[in-house]
Amino acid sequence: MKEIFNRKITCIMIGWLLILAAIALDEGLTVPRYEINSDKIKKPLRIVLLTDFHSSSYGKDQQVLTDVIDGQNPDIILLAGDIAEDVRPHKHTEELLEQIAGKYPCFYAVGNHEEWSGECGKIKEMFRSHGVTILEGNSEILDFEGQRIRISGADNSLPLEQFNACADNAGDDIFTVFVSHRPDLVDMYSGKGFDLVVSGHAHGGQVIIPHILNGLYAPNQGIFPKYAGGRYTLSDGRTEMIVSRGLCKNILPRVFNPPEVVVIDIVES
Repeated sequence: MKEIFNRKITCIMIGWLLILAAIALDEGLTVPRYEINSDKIKKPLRIVLLTDFHSSSYGKDQQVLTDVIDGQNPDIILLAGDIAEDVRPHKHTEELLEQIAGKYPCFYAVGNHEEWSGECGKIKEMFRSHGVTILEGNSEILDFEGQRIRISGADNSLPLEQFNACADNAGDDIFTVFVSHRPDLVDMYSGKGFDLVVSGHAHGGQVIIPHILNGLYAPNQGIFPKYAGGRYTLSDGRTEMIVSRGLCKNILPRVFNPPEVVVIDIVES
């Protein structure tokens, strides 16, 4: 009788462990939402932020991912680096661009993997060929029925001439978003007049323990990264930074860290 009882307990424990593992390793898309309030905004604007796609696959023609994007009705899509890869073919990246670039204004800043590829220029041209605006020190002002917003950005390596050109255009009465792959460079971003910085790169710290650990490890930040994913107010007290946990499906497991499509609503304060 005791042996039967022990077997039942063992089976129950194994069952719960399997359920926990399935939840922990779930790669279903999530949609975190953030609201940014600003007195520079009179008409609400919605941004969808995509990072660290790494030429992953989300079904035929990226339909799973693009259905989620379309469901958010974005005004702008920001692609904050590592959308393409240095070791994978660009097929899945092109599939994504074919689905979104003709529908929405899309802006792209390269990440470290695109730089590592040795063909960063070629990758930028691929994005341009789909109508995506490349951010490499330039700032673009968009007008949505009288509501203006400035999108600026720079390469992953953050060349000073690119960064300074973006900072020189910020700090006026136009809400300014700076797109940079690197969330660890917060000291550079703070106090430069940017209203919002968007980044990726950290992959959510790869391993999360809900309510205890926001991330185990991130490149350029190391163990227990501070900027693994989420919303942060920078040291100047006015610049907000939102870091996406990214979309990558790769060899390393994401633990309690599902891929995400980030939605940012910018509204009047």
